[in-house]
Amino acid sequence: MLRRLLEAAEADPRIRALRIRGSFARGDVDEHSDLDTMIWIVDDEYDSTLADLPSLVRSLGPTIDVLFDTPGSPYLFGQFADGVQLELSTTRASAPGAQGLGVVVLLDRDGLLRRDHDLVPAWDESLWLGWAWIALSDVDKYLRRDSLWEALTTLEKARSLQLRHHAKTIGMPDPEYGVTSILDFDGALPDRLEETVAGLDAGDIRRAACACGELLSQYERRPFTEFVLERLTLGA
Repeated sequence: MLRRLLEAAEADPRIRALRIRGSFARGDVDEHSDLDTMIWIVDDEYDSTLADLPSLVRSLGPTIDVLFDTPGSPYLFGQFADGVQLELSTTRASAPGAQGLGVVVLLDRDGLLRRDHDLVPAWDESLWLGWAWIALSDVDKYLRRDSLWEALTTLEKARSLQLRHHAKTIGMPDPEYGVTSILDFDGALPDRLEETVAGLDAGDIRRAACACGELLSQYERRPFTEFVLERLTLGA
């Protein structure tokens, strides 16, 4: 499948570069791995190329479905009949294209991926910690309303944001992927992370939220964090 994608990219001069990342690029692929790919497209022909991409993906082999195949979508997901899953992201040739860690370049007609670029952090990277505290505050609110499903799903949101922040703190590539980035690049998960997991029970959710707050407080303590911790504790 990857070879056929490369051949299709080579045959289309609008596609200037192709790379793969993830387990295939790192060399630890298993039977559950998907193909996480990205292509760089000539700026002036970006829109027309996007319109043709669903057909390109379907030409690679018998498909069960192609998600996000609305004309102009910059991202496609193909599920093939033989079990292969393909993620295909796109960007313009003028966009930064540093090769990065855990990436294998398969096609680079113009040296786009050999250029030195400053890595651009995720736009919301500086917000993850604050959002995590806001989510924990909302957990307390939902518990006081006896809305257990809202409390549980918001706790999961807080944990996800905490893991993104942790990935950034320990220097993981692509920290916006949180636990996936940490595990893919052999980082260490936070101690006692399992204590932040809860079932659909008010007391258990509050206990887990307090544990999540204790983990978050290791990164920063400020008036709002103290306010949230007190609310979570007093609400028990």
